[in-house]
Amino acid sequence: MYETEVKDLSPEEAKRLYDQGVPFIDVREVEEYAQARIPGARLLPLSEFMVRYGEIPKDTPVVLYCRTGNRSWQAAAWLGAQGYGNVLNLQGGIVRWYRAGLPVDTTPVEVGYAATPFKEVGPHEAARLLEKAFVVDVREAWEYGEGHVPGAVNIPLSTLPQRLSELPQDRPILLVCNSGNRSGVAADFLVQQGFPGERVYNLEGGTYAWMGAGLPVER
Repeated sequence: MYETEVKDLSPEEAKRLYDQGVPFIDVREVEEYAQARIPGARLLPLSEFMVRYGEIPKDTPVVLYCRTGNRSWQAAAWLGAQGYGNVLNLQGGIVRWYRAGLPVDTTPVEVGYAATPFKEVGPHEAARLLEKAFVVDVREAWEYGEGHVPGAVNIPLSTLPQRLSELPQDRPILLVCNSGNRSGVAADFLVQQGFPGERVYNLEGGTYAWMGAGLPVER
């Protein structure tokens, strides 16, 4: 687990900060933000977080949110590990915010997708890569222990920047998590660090898709 503690806020506590002008960051993906968002919130998807987190101010409180508070908790914990000292998480996410009767902006917006600089692969294509690829599971150790792609090395997302030297530059790298979100963040980060995008692969759907396809896991 992350060592950094994350401060959770109730919707009512978050609303008081909102009224004071504290920035709100939406870490959901494009299509979710386009449907409904907290008014004035800025979109910074978790899938782009490790590349773009420098856009978040360090000298002011910041509130992160997602749909239910899980992804934003991950993002807040990761920022804490990077030295951010005043990052707050909206507990229960926009769902709980809405249920508390607080404002939600549903005005249609057009937000374009950024082309991924790495390759997305399904479980069967990923299985064919195993003979030559270096497989990295970016989940936490307890998740990895419950079952992982055979041969995968566990490097949690929060530790990846410090462990880049463990990754080969001359082999394909296949990144894995539960659903493909955290591993997508990791894939984007590796490309930004100079790993060739044509050799960086993300397992779309993660271990859920892998096991759903009937492929084996190690424990």
